Amino acid sequence: MGSPDIQSLADMGNSYEIVKSMKPLPFGKDEFLLLIGAIVLPLLPLVLTMFSMETLIRKLLHMIL
Repeated sequence: MGSPDIQSLADMGNSYEIVKSMKPLPFGKDEFLLLIGAIVLPLLPLVLTMFSMETLIRKLLHMIL
């Protein structure tokens, strides 16, 4: 790092580009939605035994609208 040759400057530039391209989280929106789906999907049969499909649709529409 302390040598005056051009390779040292190139190494610093490459390091800066790598840090600049890093994301704050290791996953994106698509992976997050897949995770939520993997959590909710196994719970769906349990929810359907507790509530009727009509009640669930009404509650969902009430939340959306």
